[in-house]
Amino acid sequence: MVAVAVLHPDRLDGAMDLLLSAGESLAGAHMARSVPDRSAATRLAVLRAAAAVLCVRGRPTFPEARRSSLEGSGPVDVWRLLPRVAPELTEWADFFEVVLPEGGTRPGHGAAGPMSVREVDDLLRQGEDFVRIVAGLLGLSPVPVPGDLVAITPAHDPKEVRPVAHDLKEMRAGGGAG
Repeated sequence: MVAVAVLHPDRLDGAMDLLLSAGESLAGAHMARSVPDRSAATRLAVLRAAAAVLCVRGRPTFPEARRSSLEGSGPVDVWRLLPRVAPELTEWADFFEVVLPEGGTRPGHGAAGPMSVREVDDLLRQGEDFVRIVAGLLGLSPVPVPGDLVAITPAHDPKEVRPVAHDLKEMRAGGGAG
């Protein structure tokens, strides 16, 4: 005899709602006109998709021994909890924990600077893949995502904007006004 897990309808409804919200966030990321806005919307989408997995597979409470090792004194980080309930998503959890940290800036922000348009667009595609994988994993319909991206112009790309002081130094060095 094979045991089949029966999901509570509320958990499945909650997961569907979270995935639909993830799709809305992805649509917002597609429409975002700046790198930080696109990154934030993508981050929200993947967090909602991860929450959908936790909604379906997570347990309402953890035994005290496991609870203390996960939580410490604060809230549980979704990227640390996700591999415990969905080991097949461990690589995704590790990836998003690194590229989409809590503060919304990537690691090494001081040295590497903010994300470029290319990096944030790649991140959006990876977020779309993750949401699609989660929907399939949970046996739910794929989330519709618009195909077109609104272009992020150089004025909205922090790597493309040069400080005014830099331009003035160039003008002075080149014999321009000043």
